[in-house]
This record gives sequence, C-alpha cells and structure tokens, in this order.
Amino acid sequence: MTEKLISGLEKLQLQLSEFQINQLETYIQEVLEFNKGYNLMKADDADELAVNHILDTLVAVEHLKNLISKRTEETDKAVLDIADIGSGGGCPGIPLAIVFPEHNFTLVERMEKRCGFLITVVKKLGLKNVKVDCRAADTVKTESFDIEVFRAFHPFDLKITNLLLRMLKKGGYLAAYKAREEKILAEMEEVKILVKNYDKIKMTVPFLEDHERHLVVIKK
Repeated sequence: MTEKLISGLEKLQLQLSEFQINQLETYIQEVLEFNKGYNLMKADDADELAVNHILDTLVAVEHLKNLISKRTEETDKAVLDIADIGSGGGCPGIPLAIVFPEHNFTLVERMEKRCGFLITVVKKLGLKNVKVDCRAADTVKTESFDIEVFRAFHPFDLKITNLLLRMLKKGGYLAAYKAREEKILAEMEEVKILVKNYDKIKMTVPFLEDHERHLVVIKK
C-alpha cells in the first residue's frame, strides 16, 4: 500500500472503506503503468502521485459534500450529474467518483488516447457510476450537469467561463481547483462581467502544506 496515501487520508479525516482504498491504490498503479506512453500526470512514483494528485483532489471532499447537499436540497434529486471537465488522466473525477459512489460522474476528455486509458481504468475499478465522454467540452450539450469540477483544465477567461457555465444546469455549481490566491484574483477580475460572486476556499493538502491551494466555487 502507498504509505503517503493512507497517512494523508488520516490527516484529511476521510473514513473510506477498504474497498475504496483498494480502488485508489489500483488507480495509482494503473496511472503509473500507462504514464510514460500516455503523459497522464506528472509523477515519478506512487507516493508522489498519491500526494500531488489523489490527496490534492480529496482535500476538497468536505467542501464538495456541502455543494452536493445544497444541490440535492434545491433540486430534490437524490442522484446528481457531476462532471470532470478536461479529465486527462482522471483527476479529480475518478477519486471523487470512488468517494461519492451514489452520484453519476462524467469524465469529459477530448484526447482519444487518454479516453482509452479512462475507459480501461473505469472498467478495471468497477466504477458503475462513471462514464467517459470523449469529446471537446464545447460540444457538450447545454445544461448537462449539476456540478462541474476541474483541475489543471484552463485558467478562467471569458471564453472558458462562458463554456463552463453553459454546460451547467441552472442553479448548479462550478468547483475549480486552483493554486495561488494572487493568480485567482487576476483570473476572476478578467471574468467579473460573467461572475459577480464566487467563494475562494483555502485548502491544505497533506505533505504539501507549503503550497497554496484553493477551491473556487461559482453558482450559476
């Protein structure tokens, strides 16, 4: 088992089942196996992958739980449609789908090679709540998702923000993993004509305590 993953889950106080932890471990191994040929994520070994990608994703779980709870109350829907836009190697979508098995996840990814990896790994992990949508985000149907997440997809600019909001159902939430506050403020200034209000939540990733991490949340 990946020591940093187990220790990090404890630090985040995430109570996952043995089955879920095994799914995360298998996912780490699959990414490492395919990484060189597919250029999925920047990581040389299991611990680096666990910290920089898995824990960096799961640090937002409590905040996402709140959004899910708000959205289910607002819509009276027990099962939400959640999308990972520009999924790449499957982060944050796959770890979040493991943690939230009761909701439907769509991994939107335009590169066929990466889609092939995602389809393979979703099947191997037995993730019945995940589908891979191999297409460019700008061809996704309007108002498809209750919640959209992304990590390293694209900086906020008018074109991208417009696209992300278009795919989101009315009243839905956009949750973007971002790094430095200074950069976030600059991006949000550029899109203030589209986004009047947003929340910027500071997060601390285990073993990356000296790195700035935030979740930017926008309600449509």
